[in-house]
Amino acid sequence: MQDFTIPEATIGAAALPLIADAMQQAGVDAARAFADSGLAVRPAAPPAVGEELPLAQFTRLLQSGGAQAPDQGRMWRCGEAIAAPALAALFPACLGATHLGDLLDRLLADLEALQHGTAFRREVTGDTCILSYRIIDPAIWPRSRDAEFTLAFLDAVVRRYASVNPGDDTLAVALSFEHERDTPADIARVAGLAPLFGEPCNMLAFPARLLDARVAGTPVPAGRIASPPATRGAAPGPVADIVEAVYRRLGQGDLNQGAIAADCGLSQRSLRRRLDRAGVTFRQLTEDARTQYALWALRETHLPVSEIAHRLGYDSQGAFARAFRKSTGTPPSGLRRGGRTDRRATAPDPPS
Repeated sequence: MQDFTIPEATIGAAALPLIADAMQQAGVDAARAFADSGLAVRPAAPPAVGEELPLAQFTRLLQSGGAQAPDQGRMWRCGEAIAAPALAALFPACLGATHLGDLLDRLLADLEALQHGTAFRREVTGDTCILSYRIIDPAIWPRSRDAEFTLAFLDAVVRRYASVNPGDDTLAVALSFEHERDTPADIARVAGLAPLFGEPCNMLAFPARLLDARVAGTPVPAGRIASPPATRGAAPGPVADIVEAVYRRLGQGDLNQGAIAADCGLSQRSLRRRLDRAGVTFRQLTEDARTQYALWALRETHLPVSEIAHRLGYDSQGAFARAFRKSTGTPPSGLRRGGRTDRRATAPDPPS
C-alpha cells in the first residue's frame, strides 16, 4: 500500500525569535502563546541552521497569540511588525533587489523554501498585482491567524519598499481569506480594507504599477547577502511533486492534467509515465485530493454544496455528490449533518 499524501508541512525554526519580538511589539504575551503551543519563547540555545518544526505547531502559536485579545486583530499587527526585521535577518538577499517586483519574487521563493507545505504566488491581471498564499497540507486547513499574519507581512513589505504610507488607500485593492470570519476583530480597521471571508485563497491585491517602484530604504548590510533558506531534500515517494502540484491548485477550479504537468515542468506524456510507474492514475490522485478538500469544506465551513462542487471543478452539484459518495460512502448532505469529526476519518484508502 503506497501513500500518495504530501509530506508533513514544516517551517524553519529561525523565525521563532523574530515572532516572539513581533508578538511583544503587537501587545501579545509571547511567553504564554509559546507555552500554549509547546514552544520555549527563549530557548537555551538559538535554533540550529536548518532546524525545523511542524507548520501545524507554528500555526497553533499564531492562533494562541491571536486568541489573547480576539477583538484587537493583533496577528495582523504582528505581521506588520515582523516585516523589516525578517527581511534583514531571514531574507537579506531580497534587499539587493532594485525594484519591488524583483524583491517580491525573491521573497516568495525564499518563503516557500523556509516554509514547506505552503504556496505563494504573484500574478498580474490587467493593472492589478495579486499576492496569494495558502497552506497546502490538508491537515492544517485553514489557520485564520496565520493567514492574517502572512498577508499583513506581505502588505507591510509592499508599503515599506514602494514608499506607501500606512493608511494610504491607493495601495489596497482587495483582501480575502480562506477562513470564515471567526473573530470580532475589525480587520478592516487594522488592515485599511474590508476583507472577504470564505474565499478560495488568501489574497492581497494592489496596483501593478507599484511593482516598478525602485526599492529604496534599507541598504544591504555588509556581508549579509545570503543564499535562500536551505530547501529540504526530495520528498519521499515517486510522485511527490505531482501530488503537491495538485494540492496547490485544489479548490480553485478544474484540476486538469495539462496544467499540473506544466506546473511540474513535464509533458503530459511524461507525467502519465511517472504515474504509471508508481501504480496510480491521475484520476486517483485528483479524486483523493478533491475528497480531502470536500471533507474539510463540509465539516468546517458553511459553504453551499454547490459552491464546493464549483471550487473542485465538477460540472454540477450532482456530479460532485456522486463522486463524493463513491469515495466516502456518504452523501455530502449526510456528512454535513453528521457534524465535525476527524478530517480524514472517512477519506478513502490511498491507491495501492
